[in-house]
Amino acid sequence: MTSRALNQSPPARWLQLLTAALLAAACGAPESVGKKPDTDGERTVVVSHSVDMQGVNELTTQSTAITNALLYHAFFLQLVEEQADYQDGPPTFEPQLAESYEFSEDRLRLTFHLRPDVVWSDGVPVTAEDVRWTWQGHIHPDVPWGLIEAKKHITDVEVVDPHTAVFHFSKAYAAQLQDAVIGVILPKHAWGVIPFEEWRENTTWFRDHMVVNGPFALESWEPQQRYVLRRNKKYFDSKLPKVDRIVFEVIPEENSRLALLRSGKAHLVEIIAPQDAARIEADPDLKLLPYIPRVFFFLTWNVSRPLFADKEVRQALTMAIDRQEIVDSIHYGYANVSYSPFPSNHWAYNKNLQPWPYDPGRAKEMLARAGWTDSDGDGILDRDGQPFSFELVTNAESQVRLDALVMIQDHLKRVGVDVRTRSMEFNALLDPLNAHDFDAAIQALALDTSLNTSFFLHTSAIDDGFNWGAYSNPEMDRLIDQTAAEVDPLAAKPIYDQLQALLHEEAPLTFLYETQRLCAASKNLHDVDPNSISTFFNLRRWRLEDTE
Repeated sequence: MTSRALNQSPPARWLQLLTAALLAAACGAPESVGKKPDTDGERTVVVSHSVDMQGVNELTTQSTAITNALLYHAFFLQLVEEQADYQDGPPTFEPQLAESYEFSEDRLRLTFHLRPDVVWSDGVPVTAEDVRWTWQGHIHPDVPWGLIEAKKHITDVEVVDPHTAVFHFSKAYAAQLQDAVIGVILPKHAWGVIPFEEWRENTTWFRDHMVVNGPFALESWEPQQRYVLRRNKKYFDSKLPKVDRIVFEVIPEENSRLALLRSGKAHLVEIIAPQDAARIEADPDLKLLPYIPRVFFFLTWNVSRPLFADKEVRQALTMAIDRQEIVDSIHYGYANVSYSPFPSNHWAYNKNLQPWPYDPGRAKEMLARAGWTDSDGDGILDRDGQPFSFELVTNAESQVRLDALVMIQDHLKRVGVDVRTRSMEFNALLDPLNAHDFDAAIQALALDTSLNTSFFLHTSAIDDGFNWGAYSNPEMDRLIDQTAAEVDPLAAKPIYDQLQALLHEEAPLTFLYETQRLCAASKNLHDVDPNSISTFFNLRRWRLEDTE
């Protein structure tokens, strides 16, 4: 689902890596940026964006935030669309290609009834054959798709008639609907001419033979310069979209993107740095649009190393870090100290817990009970002749994490812990993380709305997942397995509470903060509605008000 989005939208349940490296800011705006587009009276929105899109075929394209946003919210339809309304209960789903759906009594069959009036942009009807063929692409070994994990319990997709498709499952579980509808529906008649076995060899072919069933088509694409969307005149809802064109200008440099917005040459910038928020709010022509993403930032301790094997030591280290100072200094108040991987506005969030306090005195006492004292007076704690010293790493592309690295080093020095810091290019950092060849690391992950925490907390994820710190607890495994087996998500709320309480007590991760993401737009661009699924979730309803 788009809600499994890294940064995004949508990462696989096992690929929730929010730490995907940001492209380096290497250049300013192209010379053509800011020139008024030749629109012939059309309503054109200009978006100043940091990166290029990667492709148009979800099954062969590198997953990035903007690529996923365009695939899911501009070019193609899902069967139904997950909403960002998970505050009071599990998210709801709105019709898209399917106008309705129902489960069989045993929940082993899920039937979708397709709208009869949806056609591809070349006029060919969209049918259940497209649905089945897309699923075949999802699971084909020669593709291979990054989200295939979501399809592992689907045994078949049956075509009953042109407008009825039935998903068959091997078992009943809570996330069946999410797993069935994750992924956009692709055009069999247009793209099926190339066998799945040859897709990876022909990735650019799909762009040249593109048909869409979503609100926008791809009008043009100049790599690393701009990509332009045009209203799909064959979209099933004749009242949408509400603008004719959307021009995405690729501007890697953050200040250049903001300058275009403030000059009126762009209508939207997706991500604004917290230090720039006050300038946006003070500008009468602009508006700041904050929201809470489903992302958690944390420090992971490698518990397979003796230094971090004791949970009381991990608790003490957490209390020695002034996380509120990090929030105030780096995020200018657009963040909160956190204690859970669940967003604080999520229905399953355990409100009965409190973050570990900043208490360096208590931290020193707990470390002393664990045998760590400054026996030689050099200012560094030691035990059995060994100093309490370790290396803390993060990825070099994130200035916020680099700043946090330095602050944490200083905080821990105050209680006698020696921290050596190192930053690495993200792809290079993955090797020691996956091999558990590190001491501690600052990273971030995204939790999808199925609330499956197994990919970073379960013992099985030590060798196959993102359990980088090698944390293993049979009780945690039991709770995770129990939530996965529960058909009714609401019935699992007490289990989710227990899971979060155990994670808080064990402290294999030190949760740092939960941020607000800041989007900025011109006052005359309406109905943008950025949310945890995507800034571009409501793209088809964007509306541009006349200013002249």
